[in-house]
Amino acid sequence: MVLSGALCFRMKDAALKVLYLKDNQLLAGGLHAGKFIKGEEISVVPNRWLNAELSPVILGVQGGSQCLLCGMEQEPTLKLEPVNIMELYNGVKESKSFTFYRRDTGLTSSFESAAYPGWFLCTVPEADQPLRLTQLPEDASCNDSITDFYFQQCD
Repeated sequence: MVLSGALCFRMKDAALKVLYLKDNQLLAGGLHAGKFIKGEEISVVPNRWLNAELSPVILGVQGGSQCLLCGMEQEPTLKLEPVNIMELYNGVKESKSFTFYRRDTGLTSSFESAAYPGWFLCTVPEADQPLRLTQLPEDASCNDSITDFYFQQCD
């Protein structure tokens, strides 16, 4: 099956903070000026060039006009890149730096970077902080990063 457009999802972390866009950054929060934030619509397509059994997905915002990219500085970093999600979907490259392996863990999912194995999308307990990447330690109870997300299709 070939998609004609991206699927729409909303994401909340396990602490129920929604992802929203501010100043070209994805943040996790909930309340602003006493009003609940609905959260950003996340555009999602599979990466057709990587092993489908690993559930490789490409995540975008603003109708898929910007996509999450894992780049490398001292360690892997997360940023939004102005690239059309459907160009990545229909492209002839594997686009690993734009791809995350979605792992379902009951009601939630985690998202591991395809380009940097062992690095996961995460939020922190404090509200209104950027979505980022973390490397899970052997003893995950020592880590205050939240790597589990509720990943629900838009209404």
